[in-house]
Amino acid sequence: MKLFKWLDRIEEGAAGLLFMGGVAVSLYGVFTRYVLNAPKAWVTEIFEFLLVWAIFIGFGMALKDNRHIQVELLFDKLPTGLKKIVAGISNIIGAGFSFYLAYSSIELITLSKVQGITTIDVGIPIWITYLVLPIGMSLLGIYFVVKAYRAFKGDKREITGELENLYEEMKELTTEEQKEVGA
Repeated sequence: MKLFKWLDRIEEGAAGLLFMGGVAVSLYGVFTRYVLNAPKAWVTEIFEFLLVWAIFIGFGMALKDNRHIQVELLFDKLPTGLKKIVAGISNIIGAGFSFYLAYSSIELITLSKVQGITTIDVGIPIWITYLVLPIGMSLLGIYFVVKAYRAFKGDKREITGELENLYEEMKELTTEEQKEVGA
């Protein structure tokens, strides 16, 4: 889907830029603390915000690419039809939870904006730092919905576990090696 490719580029670019910004700020902090012996108080605060933003945006990317933690011991033993149902339902539950967190975080942003809370060192309004919550959780929810749709449709990427994928890869490698040897 063209929309998701466009979204992928924005996500990866934003997460990468935020992460690299965090690394740059961290290196600057190390340099000023240990080389110049003049530490800056704001470095830790900005570093934490940049990394948290990068991580929250990265949640959806990890889910989309199946790079998240999975427990598949039981799932791998299920028949294909049941795998579709289990994968679909679990992804719908994940989407519901993600969208609930996105909605709840909007309430948190509204409350912190009304209260006028700012960060200690830099004085950034705290509601700005909380903006990543609905963004990251909405993206995560969208990817859960996509994965649920694919699972119910029977997409092999969604209903095969990691062990099954490894087994298929090993089988393909063995077949290719046999062809190379001429067996």
